[in-house]
Amino acid sequence: MKGLALVLIVGGWVMAVGGLVATEAMMVRTGAALAGLAVSLAGIGALNNAHVANAFWKGKAR
Repeated sequence: MKGLALVLIVGGWVMAVGGLVATEAMMVRTGAALAGLAVSLAGIGALNNAHVANAFWKGKAR
């Protein structure tokens, strides 16, 4: 799960940066940046959930 989250975070960054070099149109760049931001935030949320599920304060019982 953590690997998938890291892939989402990096993929979102690549989408945002890729929008800069893909076109000159401002609306396309804005759309790519917003899509990349959404994917990165989803990855951060997934990474946080994976961390909380295996947190050290929950002990070894789980």
